[in-house]
Amino acid sequence: MPVVSARVLGWSALILAVGATIAVVPPLVMPGPGQNPPSLAEQPHGSPTPQPSAAPTARPPSPAAPSRPPSPTVPGRPAASAPPKATTSAAARFQPITVHAADPANLRVGARVIECPTCVNGSRVGYIGGPNTLAVQIKGVPQAGERTLTVVYETEQPRTLKLAVDGGPARELALAGAQSWLIPVRVSVRLWLPKGACWIRFFNDTGSAPDINMITVS
Repeated sequence: MPVVSARVLGWSALILAVGATIAVVPPLVMPGPGQNPPSLAEQPHGSPTPQPSAAPTARPPSPAAPSRPPSPTVPGRPAASAPPKATTSAAARFQPITVHAADPANLRVGARVIECPTCVNGSRVGYIGGPNTLAVQIKGVPQAGERTLTVVYETEQPRTLKLAVDGGPARELALAGAQSWLIPVRVSVRLWLPKGACWIRFFNDTGSAPDINMITVS
């Protein structure tokens, strides 16, 4: 009997030990459908479970502004530069002034209007010389200064033509012409003209002057 009692006591002790273990360690319960897993505060103490971090998204580089290709250059030729700005002056704005010698606004002292089939407007002014003179009025000079006076004349033989501006000193021109009263010839001279209007007198106080057809100031 002592042997049976010892075995009973051993089984009793083992059953008590298993029961104590079940009472101390809680059962592991899996979460059911629709239940959230326990938070970190409810999890048992220890190393925290690492959470997967989002991988950094690669950002494409912004396209660079297209660069302007340089202008092609030709060897031996200078690079093109911007054209200079056009400047306007009184000389550039000056328009040529043309007056016919037979214009009624001119002053003729003894000089006469003569028909001329080869002249502009079919006439010219002749018989200039001695006391006979021709004065032509020039209007619209924008600025005082030197101008080019062009005279269209006719003569058969060399003659002298004198001219003066507003009673100033006389200029003397020795003109050979084309040796014909029907062939116009041009001669140009530089004269100082005042601003506005002035009178140019044609004469020859020592002899005969050529006939005059046109006068142009430029």
